[in-house]
Amino acid sequence: MDQLLLQPDFSFLRRLKKEAKVLAILGWPIVVTQLLQVATYALDTIISGRASARDLAGVSVGTGLWIPVFLFSLGLLMALTPVVAQAKGARQDHQIASAVYQAFWIAIASGGLILLFFLNVDPLLNWINVDNEIRPVASGYLYAISFGMPAIVGFNLLRAYAEGLSITRPAMVASIAGLVVNAPLNYILIYGYFGFPALGGIGCGWASTIALWVSFLTMIGYVISNKAFYGISLFRNFYAPDWLKIRELLKLGIPIGCSFLVESSLFAVVALLLSGYNSIVVASHQITLNVVSIVFTVPFSLGIALTIRVGFLLGSKQVVEARFTSYLGVGLAIIYGIVIGIILWFFAANIVSLYSRDTIVQSSAANLLAIAAIFQLVDAFQVTCIGALRGYKDTTLPLFVTVIGLWMLALPLGYCLAMTDRFGPPWYAKGFWVAMVAGIFVVATCLSRRLHILSGARITMQ
Repeated sequence: MDQLLLQPDFSFLRRLKKEAKVLAILGWPIVVTQLLQVATYALDTIISGRASARDLAGVSVGTGLWIPVFLFSLGLLMALTPVVAQAKGARQDHQIASAVYQAFWIAIASGGLILLFFLNVDPLLNWINVDNEIRPVASGYLYAISFGMPAIVGFNLLRAYAEGLSITRPAMVASIAGLVVNAPLNYILIYGYFGFPALGGIGCGWASTIALWVSFLTMIGYVISNKAFYGISLFRNFYAPDWLKIRELLKLGIPIGCSFLVESSLFAVVALLLSGYNSIVVASHQITLNVVSIVFTVPFSLGIALTIRVGFLLGSKQVVEARFTSYLGVGLAIIYGIVIGIILWFFAANIVSLYSRDTIVQSSAANLLAIAAIFQLVDAFQVTCIGALRGYKDTTLPLFVTVIGLWMLALPLGYCLAMTDRFGPPWYAKGFWVAMVAGIFVVATCLSRRLHILSGARITMQ
């Protein structure tokens, strides 16, 4: 009997290997897509930082405002992914085209509102009292990139549709096309090559806008021409707005978009609060945020893969496998977070030297990155939990948990640590990063509990 107990459960190992392989096949193009998109922002940061600290700070403020809006539009349309995935799992392909068209009407409305917002952003910059040295760069950057907002919304719509079908490569191909365009345009427009004026940080905005349109047009071409999409017949019939279906998508999508907005806007608010200090403080925070954004792409992508896979399994009534896959994804994210945290902790100085030649900026950013090493581990945990929950179409409660953990805990605590003397001398950016570790830990703990209860309940109901 003892020998039997000591033998490995090969059926469990085979099951583990199978699901890990499925997640890897789904996830690696998403990882590449996220890395390419983050690489675009990193390129803006690095090239503008080498132009001047003023350009880096201006791009930092501009990025802090538009990235949350981009993520909200992404989350809003990500509601389409579990809807398509569950329909695909249930072999109800006839419902998919209709759902895509309803998401299209949402995309048109949201894209127009976002464009109008960024074309009139100057009053907001004045209201939040952005430093006069930084403001012209931030304003010009946001004006330029506003013309790329319709392309972003269209890209996110087609991406959610493709990923819901478990086809994750189109977004990767489109992102490659965008980066290939963005890289040379950044140098040309920032420094003024080939007869173009030297626009500094504002050139980043125009380069990004052109790259965004290239990505969107590439995505359209892929969806139209690739045989993998032929079975859906997306363009065979036209579907007018169906307000009931639009309402259902918004019921899922608004909490997802707001969750993205809550977390990303926290970083934006922190950047804006720090913008009243000198360029060293702003630049060091931006460098740290950029590094964290890069390493975050893997667990974020794994979370999307979990949404796709869990949604498909639930649609095909495989509720036990859905729970198993959810736990597997979260476990993989924790392992990744530990490895990356060790790398960031011990190689912080080497990493930040890639962003700035200023030794003071390097020292300040390296100190922040050591704290961010802990942050990204906990963040990897929570983002995979929330990705699995989206596969269950559970989006509202995770939003409330995120609001409480980040805005009601992390932000007030961060403000006290960073900008007041209640706990001793102000810690500036370091205070905010310490507080965000605490806030995201609360979120991760609550979401993991929610996933355990919900996945167990679905098994009991079957």
